[in-house]
Amino acid sequence: ELLEYKEANGDCRVPAEYEKNKRLANWVANMRRRHKNNDKKQDPVWKKRFAQLEAVGFEWKVPVLCSPNEDVWQQRLDELLEYKEANGDCRVPRTYKENRKLGRW
Repeated sequence: ELLEYKEANGDCRVPAEYEKNKRLANWVANMRRRHKNNDKKQDPVWKKRFAQLEAVGFEWKVPVLCSPNEDVWQQRLDELLEYKEANGDCRVPRTYKENRKLGRW
């Protein structure tokens, strides 16, 4: 399910309030909590699981994308201006295939 989410959205940043799949959202939150618990990192089973998640692009700490102090925020704004120039509006579809991150932003 995580890989399906990544395919559709371009990353593994499943929101905590992900209505389409609450079970996946809970699982992702649980994995982050387990990773934060240092003693689990030494367990060979969990160490392998964490490595598998990292291999597909899972992020343990998700940056805040809408902070005015983030470079990502400026990048998305620039992309939005390009979108507006090309399309005449700022109504980027959530599932915008040319730039999925802009669509979600």
